[in-house]
Amino acid sequence: MVGHAQSGLIGLFCSDVPLDKAFLEGKEKITQMTEAKEFLSKSVDEAIAEACSFYSCSRDELEISILEGGSSGIFGLVGAKKARIKAQPRNRLADLDEMIRNVAERLCSAIVPEPRFSIEHQSDMTKVTVSSSDDELLIGPAGQTLSALEYILGRIVARRWPNPVRIMLDANNFREKQDEELRRLARELAEKVMSTGQSESTRPLPSYQRRIMHLALQNTAGIQTKSKGDGPLKRVLILPRIPAPKNEDPEKTVIAQTSEK
Repeated sequence: MVGHAQSGLIGLFCSDVPLDKAFLEGKEKITQMTEAKEFLSKSVDEAIAEACSFYSCSRDELEISILEGGSSGIFGLVGAKKARIKAQPRNRLADLDEMIRNVAERLCSAIVPEPRFSIEHQSDMTKVTVSSSDDELLIGPAGQTLSALEYILGRIVARRWPNPVRIMLDANNFREKQDEELRRLARELAEKVMSTGQSESTRPLPSYQRRIMHLALQNTAGIQTKSKGDGPLKRVLILPRIPAPKNEDPEKTVIAQTSEK
């Protein structure tokens, strides 16, 4: 069953023509309806009305910049100038939620039937929680399937939505359990480094998990951490902190990297 589900997921996202065409068309539609556009009319109010009609939204839903206020000229005949504005819709969370839900459903339906989703916008990310009749199948060995789904979901949304969106996909509170396991691993590796004086390394991790490791050890005496590698998956190195030379200003010494860029 697992093999069938995995092959179905791979097949869905390796069929270049149908998938790319559908997603690129979706991106083109969203981009056209969210890009800024200039409008000319006799007055600012009429230009704004044209923008509202073009984007099919109310005035309050638009971000508007008045480029030229317009002028009726002399007796409305000589020197008349049209008003010119630039407008674009404010990104609406409802639209983003609908996109995420549609893409996530297409992804997860390749593995389990009738997945259900809840979406929560947090200060630094958008958390998407999926529930189904077989959460363990969605999570996969050591969370590998869930991480793969999260990565693909994030990439597709990034291609289709005009602004950056950081997505975390969760199922059955797996991420909370995984975070605690990462903190435990960080402490164990730090103890080993302090005992042997030799650096230790994790497996390649996504940025969210690397940040958990960095934060877990940022106040650990004698330890510093940094990420190593290329691409979205990098290892976290746990190293013994080298004391600053006595003749060097400690404030100028580079210490632990505790946050991801």
